[in-house]
Amino acid sequence: MTTQMYLCLGLFVFLIGGYVLAKRLHTTNGVVALCAIILTSFSGLVEPKAVLAHFSNANVLLITGMFVVAAGFNRTQAVSKLSHLILKIAGGKFTNMLAGYLLVTFVLCNLIPSPVAVFTIMAPLLAASCEAAGVSPSKAMFSLGIVAVGTCGVLPLGTGATMFAQQNAYLESYGYTEYSMSLLDPFKGRILSAIVIIIYAIMIAPRFAPASPTIPLEMGGGKAQSAKEPLPPLQEFLGYFLFAITTLGLVFSKQLGVANWQIAMTGAALEVVTGVLKPKEATASVPFMIILMLVAALSVGGAMVNCGLGDVIGNAVAISLGDTKNSYIIGAAFFVIPFILTQFMQNQSVMNIFVPIVVLTCKSLGCNPVGPLVLLNAACLTAFLTPSATSTVPLMMGAGGYDQGDLLKMGWLPSLIICVISVVCTMTFIPAF
Repeated sequence: MTTQMYLCLGLFVFLIGGYVLAKRLHTTNGVVALCAIILTSFSGLVEPKAVLAHFSNANVLLITGMFVVAAGFNRTQAVSKLSHLILKIAGGKFTNMLAGYLLVTFVLCNLIPSPVAVFTIMAPLLAASCEAAGVSPSKAMFSLGIVAVGTCGVLPLGTGATMFAQQNAYLESYGYTEYSMSLLDPFKGRILSAIVIIIYAIMIAPRFAPASPTIPLEMGGGKAQSAKEPLPPLQEFLGYFLFAITTLGLVFSKQLGVANWQIAMTGAALEVVTGVLKPKEATASVPFMIILMLVAALSVGGAMVNCGLGDVIGNAVAISLGDTKNSYIIGAAFFVIPFILTQFMQNQSVMNIFVPIVVLTCKSLGCNPVGPLVLLNAACLTAFLTPSATSTVPLMMGAGGYDQGDLLKMGWLPSLIICVISVVCTMTFIPAF
């Protein structure tokens, strides 16, 4: 461990500790995040220009644009009407209503290659239905978040249909062509875990969720918007149309050859240009605390990559495996460690670190790397215990009014369940030996 690594570790402890103690210190998560961003820029671990660049990160722009588009949709009467209709179909039962939303979320997460975009689409609708049912959104947003994060790319559709090709390219680049991944291997390894996540989110997660927000909500439902004067007929229609066309744009972004953030920001601009939202309403819809939390996660995660702390941990995993021939031990190692690391670093960074470690370790053991590669991908896509895990988690915290303590209380059990099911299923269907 070098001095830079210890410094980086200290930055991370400050960030997570600040989130845990923010309420007791009479401050906010946004202030903690801003302090972490400033400390990272002065630490020398990341160039100040690189820290600044995180404010224009594709996910930051996507979140900003989608919040404005969602605000435009909320400004119409659709959210209030739709939320009451869903509640009526559900027979007034919160569990039935939540199940409907989560099943739609699962479908969208396998069509739209971004849990962030799916969450920003679904959260306002779910919040409005919760209000109509007389239930706090804090009871439902964790369920929505873990389904959006944990079931993304499970089905062999969209980005889920391209993973096998990416992994095969890695195997070829590292000269280990004795094995290859098929289209259905990721599906076989993750589908049972996805089903369990959905059932858990519907039946169990609300019981562990706080009855009321721990911190102020950053995303409202339909009451505030429906209380305003109705929009003129043209703007009412445009509010529906822009929301629908933006969502479809995200589904078909790859075919269109346009980045998700471009689609979201274009939709946001049109909300104001067409008069659906006033400029002040559009500005007020942007959750700046969530943006700061995301930039802090990117900055501190980037520092961990730059100083080599992630590589040190990854290499230690490879050495610790020794000459084991147990498929489940190998699979567990390449799920648990990346899963833990992804709570602190962006998932793509963790995958970039561990792909060569997985391939080269399996090559030295003479075992099939397909199962461990599927588990690595699953681990990096199902992390939700800290705001640094994925861009969706800060949104979930803002929409549900959760602090770091709430995340840990609600998240430890589903994390354990996901780990066990993922390792057992994957290494049973795709054994290492």
